Amino acid sequence: MLLMCVPVIGQNAEFSPYSRFGFGLIGSLQSPVHAGMGGMESVLTTSFQFNPNNPASASALSQTTFQGSAVTTHLQMRQGDEAKATALFGSSGPLGLAIKKQGGKNTLILGVSPFSNSGFALSRNSETDGVGSVQERYNGEGGLSKAHIGWARTIRSRGYVSAGVADSVLIQTNTLHLGIQTQYLFGAVSRTSTLNVIDPTFLDHRSVIDMKHRSIAPDLGLIYNHLLFARYNDDLSFEKSASLRIGGRFTPKTTLFSEISHLDETTQNLGGIDIPLDTALYIPTESVSGQMPTSWNLGASLIFDHANGRHLGAGVEYTETQWDRVEEGLHSSLRPDGMNWVRSRIFRAGAEWTLGNTEQRHPTWGKANYRIGISFIQQPYQIEGSQLVSRTVSGGFSLPLIGSRSMSRLHFGMELGERYTEDAGLNENFTRIHIGFSLMPFFKNNWLRERLYD
Repeated sequence: MLLMCVPVIGQNAEFSPYSRFGFGLIGSLQSPVHAGMGGMESVLTTSFQFNPNNPASASALSQTTFQGSAVTTHLQMRQGDEAKATALFGSSGPLGLAIKKQGGKNTLILGVSPFSNSGFALSRNSETDGVGSVQERYNGEGGLSKAHIGWARTIRSRGYVSAGVADSVLIQTNTLHLGIQTQYLFGAVSRTSTLNVIDPTFLDHRSVIDMKHRSIAPDLGLIYNHLLFARYNDDLSFEKSASLRIGGRFTPKTTLFSEISHLDETTQNLGGIDIPLDTALYIPTESVSGQMPTSWNLGASLIFDHANGRHLGAGVEYTETQWDRVEEGLHSSLRPDGMNWVRSRIFRAGAEWTLGNTEQRHPTWGKANYRIGISFIQQPYQIEGSQLVSRTVSGGFSLPLIGSRSMSRLHFGMELGERYTEDAGLNENFTRIHIGFSLMPFFKNNWLRERLYD
């Protein structure tokens, strides 16, 4: 098979031959902060960016936050020792708004984020007895997105801890973040296959499948922080602390509504243009229903803080989506020959930290937040008996906007990864660069607070 070289930037967020299956590559794009931590969803929350997959993470924000991002990907594809190709493409990332009063308990969540992406262009040349040279072409584009609206709330508890030898101080000991959101899944995927006989005395064939999908589902999120210890000195000043954080997200099984049309036609190539001659099969748009699977996420992390501003968090997460339990209900266009839906499993580990003594360091880099992470993702597609998997190593940092006189930040993330199946022979190596922002109000603008006087 000959892989085509595509050095362009288009609307597809992914360009991969593996995206020709199902809905495309699922869950491949994250916000810059979470991409830099291996895609952690629940247990490495920050006060300046929330994860759209877990609504509970929005309640950890310090105040109203508007966030957005963009991603650029460089892809290298290799099949065997000779067939190689490269592609460069870009897309927007998750976009969201969380409305929260500074120090408040409730947060309103609005946003849209990618769910899956499909983009590919393949060709294969062969010789057939009695026909001669034959070229097969496979093209596809599209993807699904999620629009979500939700609510998050923080529940806090307090307790006394020792301060020095004979004193104590009342502090916040446990925090429970709860979140619920409604996600509306929508989008379209189009796939075209063409059989082109080079000899003009033979007619060609083209098949086009257009699919539109939509679904509504709730996401339930929970994050719990438990103070392990906190140390205060005789002056009641904070010295250091450690906390355990446990979190997760649950999405139940819901109905998938699809509109699918199928066209098979005989064509003839004239001057490089495929001219339709006759329709062999036409199935007009039909409305069918299936199911979207149950999905859940669970993780744990340890958080350490110091009086000099030093901060460290490290954790692990596991995510599972039960696609194998809904395969039979999916339309045949989503279950082509040679591909089966299987259970998707994701293992992630990540860490984030801030250097201490920021005033003694660089005025910008000393206040930055840094991240690293790894992930192992099993996509829900089994191709000729071998499951599609990907592995990534990631990193990133966030810089405060010093001149903004707010908590606003710029975010940078990078992922280095590979995507493959054991038997397909096609290996992909990709590099993703994420750039994003979190904008917060000017520190004197106390949004959502009642005026003390007119």
